[in-house]
Amino acid sequence: MLFPEHISLWADGGELPALATPLPGPFRVLRYGWLVLVLGLLGAVALGQQVLALILGVSIVMIPLLVLGVRRLLFPPARPNAWFDAQGLHLACGTETAPGGVYRHFIAFGDITRIASLDQSIDLPRRGHAQYRTYLVETRQFLGDDTCIHISTQQSLEALHSVLERLRQLPAAAHISLPPTHRYGV
Repeated sequence: MLFPEHISLWADGGELPALATPLPGPFRVLRYGWLVLVLGLLGAVALGQQVLALILGVSIVMIPLLVLGVRRLLFPPARPNAWFDAQGLHLACGTETAPGGVYRHFIAFGDITRIASLDQSIDLPRRGHAQYRTYLVETRQFLGDDTCIHISTQQSLEALHSVLERLRQLPAAAHISLPPTHRYGV
């Protein structure tokens, strides 16, 4: 198990959208409903309707929270997942009830040529300091071109090396080049 935070495909220097996680959009209409509530609040204040203004003011705060809660129940967030088994690399994305609902791909060890790893230290202005480890899985043929799959995780460097050591011991993965981890960042 690789415990990915993000999985992306790269081919010929450009990111491919094939593994992007779609965001459900049926609640976009409710943005305009919120605008109607704000305009109603302004009208109620202008007309001196204090009870209506209080009801609309509370609604402006409560309705978005309610909508976000209902949205999360109806459309749970999709999470990427990646793991190696004896035959190859599995990539999946979905919810807890439908683990492969967004996408599911399998890449056999015969199609993988190299697995490099990066240890990245990133200083994010608003979120502080973040440590990411990335598996760079280079394949011969995946979606038509030579493709590199980036699997980023926040697992420790020891966990990354543990996965690569277990991978090195698999007979089907003996041909895969596993260079040492490259470190960069702050």
